[in-house]
Amino acid sequence: MWTPDSWRTGKEARVPDLEHDRADLVVAVDACKGRIDASVLNQVRAVIDRVDRRLALSRDVTVIAIAGATGSGKSSLFNALTRTALAEPGIHRPMTQTAMAVTFGDTDTSDLLDWLHISRRHTMVGRDLDGIVLIDMVDNDSVAVSHQQEVDRLLEVVDEFLWVVDPQKYADAVLHEKYVRPLASHGEVMTFVLNQIDRLPEEQVGQIYHDFVRLLHEDGIANPTIYQASALNGAGIGVLRHHMGDVAASKQSMIRRREADIIVQARALSERIGSTPAGVLGKSHVTTIANACMEVAGAKQIGDAVQAGITRRGRVATGWPWLGWLTRMRSDPLKRLHLDKYTSHPSSFDVPELTRASAVVHPVARARIDTALRVIGDDATARLPHGWRAVMDRLVKSQAATLPDVIDRAVMSTDLGLGEGHGWWKGVRAVQWTIFALTIVGLLWLAANLVMTFFLAMPGLPMMRIGALPLPTWLIIVCVVVGILLAVFSRVGVVVGAKATSARAVARLRRAMEAVAADTVITPINEELGRHDSAQEALARILK
Repeated sequence: MWTPDSWRTGKEARVPDLEHDRADLVVAVDACKGRIDASVLNQVRAVIDRVDRRLALSRDVTVIAIAGATGSGKSSLFNALTRTALAEPGIHRPMTQTAMAVTFGDTDTSDLLDWLHISRRHTMVGRDLDGIVLIDMVDNDSVAVSHQQEVDRLLEVVDEFLWVVDPQKYADAVLHEKYVRPLASHGEVMTFVLNQIDRLPEEQVGQIYHDFVRLLHEDGIANPTIYQASALNGAGIGVLRHHMGDVAASKQSMIRRREADIIVQARALSERIGSTPAGVLGKSHVTTIANACMEVAGAKQIGDAVQAGITRRGRVATGWPWLGWLTRMRSDPLKRLHLDKYTSHPSSFDVPELTRASAVVHPVARARIDTALRVIGDDATARLPHGWRAVMDRLVKSQAATLPDVIDRAVMSTDLGLGEGHGWWKGVRAVQWTIFALTIVGLLWLAANLVMTFFLAMPGLPMMRIGALPLPTWLIIVCVVVGILLAVFSRVGVVVGAKATSARAVARLRRAMEAVAADTVITPINEELGRHDSAQEALARILK
């Protein structure tokens, strides 16, 4: 004959860390907000709310629900376990119209029962069952919609399930498909009672047991706990009460039930966000966007304009003053691009004020940045679920709309270094103007001598000769030659300096565009990717 203990296959329970897992589930829900179906998140939030409410109510009490179909002897078993006649048994039709609870011990469970919405409640002494609230639920196969809703509601909130089956209905599809199979992850808080075994010949007990175990395995319960009992003759009732007492004494059912709820929701979320980390975008992606930004900013045109503009200004500053007006007549490429605003003196080479106006993006450059953003978006969404991809697509589209203005502001705020490295111009300029002044002196000297000699018939100014030419003539010749030579040699320095200034300006623009790419594009995308991975990591900690 099978003994009651032989029906218990045993379990290795996962030690739950409910508070940490709850916190991780909250992190995952917050991260998934707006990224997966709202109905799924609402269901998860409802579970979190039930966990919080249950933890706030009578932690030292274990709520055990007796569930079963019509005719399974559920109410009779309830009476046998409570040693009362509180429940009204029925064989052919549901007799339990509303759930009823019995609290064993002197713990005040009124708030808990209010939360459970159970108005029929009793308290009694039962030393071996102290710390238990035993609930007789309505029949789970009742055709009344209100009864089905009541069963579903209580199954969401109780701590431990005591499923009562009879030899005729232990394989009932409603039991397995609607209740046991969906709750298979809660196997640690499920106990099954094969009731009414007094109606069976002993030789059939083992057959039914093995068949019932097979069905429970198919439901997903690897190690079911099964007891045999007879509410009619009391067989197995004492062992079942002892098991319930152990459950109450361990004070783990409430925790494990909530932990199982959290794990179920964590799995549901995990299925929707995937198990592959989204990762982050790196330096190569910054470079891709920065290259496109350089094209939108017109970095090459700016570099060419800087070189031409600095060359023009250098020639004005260091060239022969007699010819400087020719250089000043040429248009300033920096001014055409709104990159430079000169002071009132056209030859000034003080640091310019940057006043670049908002640029119109060339269609080719626009296409280039759209392509770069599309590549970045594809890389970012490669490992994201559908909901996150939609958010990422919206983010990339918003970046495509705002990026040209951000690029323009970055160009306007970038110091291109137009006034750097040209201090020697002032020295050359001083020499050139000194030479120019000496040339004027020589010319005035010759003119004065000519006027006095031929027009006023006066003795001319003293005119020292060096060789065949007078000193003023030599002064003019030497000044012109030195001025031109100085201008030629200075032009070489100006060109070299202009190229260096242009390279420096382009380098600074690249750093500015890399900052735009990182701050405006890559960082927001990485934040979204990190949001996904933080949810994934939180769920992984729960499901470890």
